[in-house]
Formats: sequence, C-alpha cells, structure tokens
Amino acid sequence: MKKTIFLVFLLFLIIGFVFIGYTDNRVIFTIKNSIPIELRLFVKKTLLFPFYHQSQISELKKSQNKLNSRTQELENQNQYLVEYLNDLDFIEKKGKNIFLPKLGESITIKSNNSHKYKFKKFYFALSKPWQYNGRKPGGYLARYENKIFILNGEGLIGYFLVNDFNNDFLNFNIIENNFRNIVAADSNIYKKGRSSFRGIMIVNENIFISYYKKIKDECYNIGILKSDYNLDTLQFREFFSYDECSKNMSNHSGGKMIPYNETSFFFTIGDGQLFINAQKDESFFGKIYKINYENSNFELVAKGMRDTQGAYWYEKLNSLLLTEHGPKGGDEINILKSEELNKNINFGWPISTYGELGPTPIKENKFTVKDKNNHTPNGFKEPLYWFKGNSVAPSAIINVDGFKDDFKRDFFMSAMGNVPAPGRRAIHHLKFDNKLEKLIYSDIIPIGERIRDILYVEEERKIILFLENSPSVAILQNYE
Repeated sequence: MKKTIFLVFLLFLIIGFVFIGYTDNRVIFTIKNSIPIELRLFVKKTLLFPFYHQSQISELKKSQNKLNSRTQELENQNQYLVEYLNDLDFIEKKGKNIFLPKLGESITIKSNNSHKYKFKKFYFALSKPWQYNGRKPGGYLARYENKIFILNGEGLIGYFLVNDFNNDFLNFNIIENNFRNIVAADSNIYKKGRSSFRGIMIVNENIFISYYKKIKDECYNIGILKSDYNLDTLQFREFFSYDECSKNMSNHSGGKMIPYNETSFFFTIGDGQLFINAQKDESFFGKIYKINYENSNFELVAKGMRDTQGAYWYEKLNSLLLTEHGPKGGDEINILKSEELNKNINFGWPISTYGELGPTPIKENKFTVKDKNNHTPNGFKEPLYWFKGNSVAPSAIINVDGFKDDFKRDFFMSAMGNVPAPGRRAIHHLKFDNKLEKLIYSDIIPIGERIRDILYVEEERKIILFLENSPSVAILQNYE
C-alpha cells in the first residue's frame, strides 16, 4: 500500500514538473513542449490546480517585488530632482561648463564585514536614469593627468578636475565632438535602448571610444573610434572595425579597452548572442584581442567569452583580470598570465558555464552548474573565481593596492543588477594570494545603485563610481 501511494505521489510530482513552471531539465523541457498548450492549460487549471495557484502566487510575488523596487527608484529620482531644482540659483551653465551639485549629505556605509566607508554623490543631470532610458549605460570613467573624464551612453564627453572632490559641486566641462558626423544618423545609439557608447580610454595623447557600430539595418558590432587629445573639440575617426555583425546583440557587447604596454592595448568583445561564435577563431564575437595603438593591427588573445565588461592589467604580477557575466548565475572572474597571452586560451563559453541557461536553450551547451569542475576536463581554462547563487552582474574591476595600508593584491569589482539581490548594486572587495591563484578574502560594500564603472585615484585614496539609477558620480573613501 505504501509503495502504491509513493508511486502515485511520484507520478503526480513528475506530471507537476511537466505542466507547471520552468525547468532546466532537457528531457522534461522536450516533453513539455511536445504537449499542446491548450491541454497543458486545462491540466494545470483542473487536475493540478494547487500547483498552478502556488505558481501564480510566486509569480505575483516576483512582480510585486519588482514594482516595489521601481516605486523606490521613482521616489529617489523625485528627491534628486527636487534637490536639483532647489539649487538652480547655484547651478550655472556657462557655455560648456555645468556645475553638478552634491546630492544630500555625505553618509557612512558599513560593509558586510563591518568595515566603514565615507560616501557622497553628485547628481549627473546629463545622463538619463538607466531604468527609464531602455537600459542604456549611464556613463564610463577614465583618468588623464589631473582630470576625470566621463563618456555617457549617448556620446556626451566631458571632465572635471580631481581637486573638485572636496567641493559641494563638480565643475563639469563638456568637450565638443564629431560623433554625429561619424556615427550613422539612424543608429540605435541615439534612441532609447541598450545600443550605446561602451567605453573610454586615454593613452599617449589619444582618446579611444568603443561603441555599437551599425554595419547594416538592425545589425551591429562593437567598434573603436580614435581622436587626438584636445580639450576644445574631439575629431574622431574610425580606428578598429570589421564586417561581422549581430541582429540580436542586446547587451552582450564587451567593449572594454585596457592599456597593456607602450605599443598595444586589450579589447573585449561580447558574444553578441551569436553564442557558438565565441568558439570560432574566424569570428570576432566572444573574444579578447591585443590591438596596436597606432595602426590597429590586432592579435587574438583568448576566446570563449560571453560578455566581459570589466578588465584590468595588473602590472605587478603581469596578469590580466577579467569580469564575465554568466547566463543565469555563474558570473566569473577570469585571469590571463603574461605567458598565456599568445596561447589562444579558451574560457569555454557557451559549451561550459557555471551558471544556468535560463529559458533560452543553447544547443551547443554541454555543461552547466550541475557539472562540477566542468572547464579543465574539457580543455577550457577554469575561472579564477566564480559567484555561486544568483547573478551579481559584474561590471568593472580595478586594483586598489594602497587604498588601505594593508591592501596588497586587493581588487574592487563593481556590480549592477536589473533588480536588487544579494551581491548586486555593490562593490565586491576581493583579495587574492601572492600568485593570483586563489581568493583569500572577500567583502561586500553595499551601494544601492547599479555601478557602471569605477576608478581609483591613488594619491587621494578615493574611489570614483558612476551610478546609473540616480544617475550620479559618487566618491567612496575610508572612514577615519
């Protein structure tokens, strides 16, 4: 009798898996999609109505959480605008100069490990909030000499001085540029949405900009523009380009440029949602390249990348650290040592991942989080570290040695996230061993907004952040 009851319960459970909710199991997924949708709906709402109603309740709770989060963002945005309008007598726009006011008072932030930091924000009124602009990036940071440069997702470029940190406003100087003459007038960059300018690097009196380049109708890749350094006007020209493009690139873009040595830099390109192309040497998507500053000659460095938006060349140990977005969980920090730069290292995507695939199957995928140590046995390089559980949505990674007296081989990684969740919208403090082979310490500094980019100003011992929900420029420093 007990055996019969157990078998009936097991059968009921299997039927529930087939008819209710989402599954990663490919057998169940195939069976589920072979059943007519009308029959599935009938069984769910009649025979399996308890499971069905529980599933509906779960979905409603998720929707409620998203609405609560959006309501809070709207309230915050309203407060920022009120403060901005109240300061209109103080804010002046004189030609190309705009004063960006401080938002509220400086506050103290406590990390998960109870370390304290001072934190303040300046309202960057020149960008639209990420959540109301089709998820277009709010801004990217670069430093050159005594200036901090910002490039926003729509192509505005300007700078403020490092000395402005201690004021109640940032004196932001806008630099004229010729983007409208060189970027297609009908490009999605100029529309609400994810297509955007994707990064800025200033080296050797030259400014490099990465961006969504339109190749043909609704088909884009990530290219690079270059201009001579000039604070009055920037005249960009095509620098690095290719014919391959994707009609469904979304935010799988990469676009990070990282200074390497006197002659070249690294450049990351996402998979453009052309997943298996990340494994094809003849495709540009899902790769890291080394590119010459002067003539744009390039060499393939690594492949098997999904969306590497952050990278840092750690000269002390001749290593390139990279942040990688997993599909659904499984975000990674990868590393390339100097001796690996000419070996065409393969990081495994989309064949191997420590995340889950989510609702969109990828036929070439063979290994997910259910398969332990799934890189090395299959000829791929294992991550230096990967994040278990939900996605944290990593963006930039920087070295912060010296930020505190005992910081050595310490890095800050910024995190975004469509909605708040553990590890998202925060700075991750990561410390590695003396060979950069193992994570030996971690902490999380909650910020409360998506962090698109971060920059370390060493002589000031301050971290600059670009926050997308406000949007704002923020300063983080040690609590003394």
